[in-house]
Amino acid sequence: MVIRINETSRTLSFDGVEIEPCGLGYLYEYEECKEINLPGLRRAIAKLEGKKIPPLNTKPTTLGENAVTPEREAALLEGTTGNVTFCLRGNIRPEFITIDVNNSGDLIASFFIPCEIDDPSYATESFSPHLAIRGARLIQCKYWDDPGPGIPSGWDIDILLPRTRSLLSSVRELAVTLARSAGMTPGAPMGPEFAAGLCHGGAPDSLVGLEESDWLEVKSQGYDLDNIKDKIELAQDVSRFANSETGGILAIGYRTKKNRNGEVISKCTPIPERFAQAVRYRAVIDSRIFPPIDGLKIRASPHDGGWVLTVFVPSQAEENKPFLVHGAIVGGKVEGAFISIVRRRGEASIPITGPAIHSMLAAGRSILHRKDIGQ
Repeated sequence: MVIRINETSRTLSFDGVEIEPCGLGYLYEYEECKEINLPGLRRAIAKLEGKKIPPLNTKPTTLGENAVTPEREAALLEGTTGNVTFCLRGNIRPEFITIDVNNSGDLIASFFIPCEIDDPSYATESFSPHLAIRGARLIQCKYWDDPGPGIPSGWDIDILLPRTRSLLSSVRELAVTLARSAGMTPGAPMGPEFAAGLCHGGAPDSLVGLEESDWLEVKSQGYDLDNIKDKIELAQDVSRFANSETGGILAIGYRTKKNRNGEVISKCTPIPERFAQAVRYRAVIDSRIFPPIDGLKIRASPHDGGWVLTVFVPSQAEENKPFLVHGAIVGGKVEGAFISIVRRRGEASIPITGPAIHSMLAAGRSILHRKDIGQ
């Protein structure tokens, strides 16, 4: 991909496609530029600013494990001009992302994240885990109580990006992830609601690196809801979370690979639209699971030419358990008239045994019997 920036017209072009600036300076609409690759953008910015930068395959600046000192911070930001900025629309935070090249040839991303908490340790603890997964590092973050008219308080941050052959869209997804993490409790683990927010808030790739767990299961393929076996499997997968203590999320459109602890999400693999129809998923779940699941949320969002779908199951009241599935799969065969009950432990699905079901029924009968005697 050939990327150029015309200093006279301030037009950005890639592979012959010209993008006109949408404001003063070098400001462009993100949606028109999201497929731009970062190495090409790095070269274009360096040429615009008359910088001689090392090849992409040279080792980038490293920050070590300790916090960046003011002197180190100044060196990393030396030569950055804030020339090239991309504007995001649709109430997406952050609203602007600036891409810079410093004098050492490092890529620097800068953006503003609204946040009510002004504690620097909060910002570091909130942002660092998400940066580490992507090989990025926080250079500096400055809090502004009064950034300007109509602008909420928040953090102005600068990030050292890894020298990888990724796209501008990857920077946007990272920025959205950090903006969402600014509302989390420092050190709190990512949970199902936060994961769903990333999937449908413009950063579905942010789940890459997470392990499947008590609250998270992913599928690379959508369910064929014209097939009774897939209908039962969907209902069982969802009911496992309903029968658990914490609930969870089923995310469809992700591939996993094994590590020594289990399965870890390795890639976002969006599914075709015909397998991402939230209304059909809800209809199958409502017809196959009893009692109905309170607070069930099913959402589908377009991403990278396909769709990502999530089924969020909040924690359910104990008196509503166990959740029953109409239908079972026994020895690979579909038994449509059967009732199945499954629960979840870690990545494994554990059927509730016959004795356990009998004890539940017996306990219920005993309570009813005592009530009858009391009347």
